[in-house]
Amino acid sequence: MIFTVLLSASQKLLTLSFLLYAGLLGMPTGDDKEGTDKDADKSTSIRNSEASIRGVDVSRWQKEIDWSLVKEANVSFAFVKATQGDFRLDPYFARNWEETKRMGIKRGAYHYFKPEDPIEGQIEIFIRTVTLEPGDLPPVLDVEVSDSRIPPQELRQNIRTWLEAITKYYGVKPIIYTSQNYYRRWLQGYFPEYHFWIARYSDVQPETHHTDSWKFWQFTDSGSIAGINSAVDMNFFAGDLDLLSQLCMPEFVVAQESPLKQMKYIQPQP
Repeated sequence: MIFTVLLSASQKLLTLSFLLYAGLLGMPTGDDKEGTDKDADKSTSIRNSEASIRGVDVSRWQKEIDWSLVKEANVSFAFVKATQGDFRLDPYFARNWEETKRMGIKRGAYHYFKPEDPIEGQIEIFIRTVTLEPGDLPPVLDVEVSDSRIPPQELRQNIRTWLEAITKYYGVKPIIYTSQNYYRRWLQGYFPEYHFWIARYSDVQPETHHTDSWKFWQFTDSGSIAGINSAVDMNFFAGDLDLLSQLCMPEFVVAQESPLKQMKYIQPQP
């Protein structure tokens, strides 16, 4: 459905009531809202199904999380921010990384890509910070900002350099996170060998180029989950638990030792 007019106040109230009744954990804020009524009904139905595989992604903005309550809320996986650019560590990564494993939540680590930072440093900081184990989700490159000083071809080459270096180091292809709009403008059709995780705050599921595929859909950034005392991004996996497990690090791949693994965790300050 293509929304060409703003909903009236009464229509908004009715829609909000319906979605809350249907069980969504936060209202979409509207990234792209085109599609058909049939597509919207199908997407919402899949997302709200009891069989759907739900997950969260977190960073320092969620501060200290009670992962035992998150687990009880039927959350199957979590992506945890590890690094940003070529110098910044997320202060809650170590705690989130260990707690998700302890609670039996499938975990994945992501790097926030900064186009203006040297790509070699962005590779190094991630591999020094993140040690993957069998059963962990593949690494994720979070690509959502551009820089007018960097041509599109150079932007995509730096993205590819990070992806290939991480593949070589961990022995598994990373996932690319991006928004629906960013994907269309900069990425569609250029990375067919990688799975996508797309943020689209809409009742219509992500749309990709015919050569691409998405595996995760971030459908809201204002979810509410027990154990997390702030709004949180909510995600849907396009498959069942078996398929999610197949996507994870296999038993025969052993990631190299991270220098940070032996460092004692210090509780970060808010």
